[in-house]
Amino acid sequence: MPEKIFTIPINEAFDVLDGCPLCRMREKLEEQTLESALGAAMMEPAIRIEMNREGFCSPHLLAMHRKKNKLALGLILESRLDELAGLLGEPARGKKGLFGKKDDKGDAAETLTAQAKSCYACKRIRNTEVRYCSNTAWLWDSDEAFRGKLTRQPYFCLTHAAMLLRVAKEELKEKSYASLYAAVTGQLRDALTRLRQDVTGFTVSFDHRNADKPLTEAERSSLERATKMLR
Repeated sequence: MPEKIFTIPINEAFDVLDGCPLCRMREKLEEQTLESALGAAMMEPAIRIEMNREGFCSPHLLAMHRKKNKLALGLILESRLDELAGLLGEPARGKKGLFGKKDDKGDAAETLTAQAKSCYACKRIRNTEVRYCSNTAWLWDSDEAFRGKLTRQPYFCLTHAAMLLRVAKEELKEKSYASLYAAVTGQLRDALTRLRQDVTGFTVSFDHRNADKPLTEAERSSLERATKMLR
């Protein structure tokens, strides 16, 4: 089947057999999103307004701070700080509205709670990840060669397995969804079983009775692999 523009990055990610393919796509996407935020995107008025409104979560702020373009980050933070200062309204009054609740409009207790959970980068990445999953489901349904690539993957992490199956359940016909479901859950079940054995091998190595038994490479890397699979 001829490749389409939107299938190229998916096929490239699935050509590699190392961990979760959608995690590989997300890592590239995250890097591109932050580079764009510190580059051309910050000069676009509509995007800048969105950045001011949404802000950035702590991990993404720290990632941006580690990059070289400190001036761009400074300009973004200037307008973001102004945005937050403008949201600090008066406290909610005791007067109750029609349904017996306080009128919290403009109350910083509510506003800052929402702001603390908001992130421009996370929102962009999440929306694109959903499209990746939609395109992956479409490829599974329409491209036999891609089905072979998917079934050869070691596993999907917990987050992306859930995301892919949820999108596929909405978009695929029952038979196609059932086959994708069997492939993804079968891979995950096998990977969890192997990982459980490796983690057990790691933990029992701390027993003094196993002091002379060397760890295998799989057992030695089991904790790191578990944190990636269970993300």
